[in-house]
Amino acid sequence: MNKNLVRLEVFGLILVISFSVFLQNLYTLCGGTLIGIMFGSVNDSIWETTKTILISYIVWSIIEAMCVRLPFHRFAVAKVISLYFLGVFYILACLVFRTFDSESYSMPEFTAAIIAVITASFLSCRLMQSTLKLETLFMPAVFMLLLFLALYCSFTPFPPQNIIFLDRTTGLYGIIPDYIDSGASVLDTLCQSKAVLG
Repeated sequence: MNKNLVRLEVFGLILVISFSVFLQNLYTLCGGTLIGIMFGSVNDSIWETTKTILISYIVWSIIEAMCVRLPFHRFAVAKVISLYFLGVFYILACLVFRTFDSESYSMPEFTAAIIAVITASFLSCRLMQSTLKLETLFMPAVFMLLLFLALYCSFTPFPPQNIIFLDRTTGLYGIIPDYIDSGASVLDTLCQSKAVLG
């Protein structure tokens, strides 16, 4: 296996996690501007954390493409496959943690993010070094990347009503309005869940 590629992937792991943490706070740092909405986390849902990890991974992939001397089509296919793997793996891990109804989600989800990025980096590295004819999948990979970008741009302003997009603090979806009292929302969510259970 190419040692330079392995070193880049290890450095990429640190950069992706660090940049993702920064992006998760970007919405607050920008005061709710469009840049914060598009690239930051607008609430505490699984999707909003996932999108910061995925955009960080794409940024790192662009940097890596300029540093690695591999055929571009093979590199692009490997990165798109690992991008989808990263997103699915992280979302499933977060759903598993939330089914246990833990008091603190942040530490298990941070651990899941690290494991997901490591696994996705390893997968892309193996795919780039494999003997598979990945070049033939270049056009489907471009389509899947465009599909991801379309979903990425639409899910924050128009989130589907399911658990992946649910803000765990307020029980709301999408961009949380400034006038919402988060304490009252939490109390209302608790009262509704007790009413359903009892």
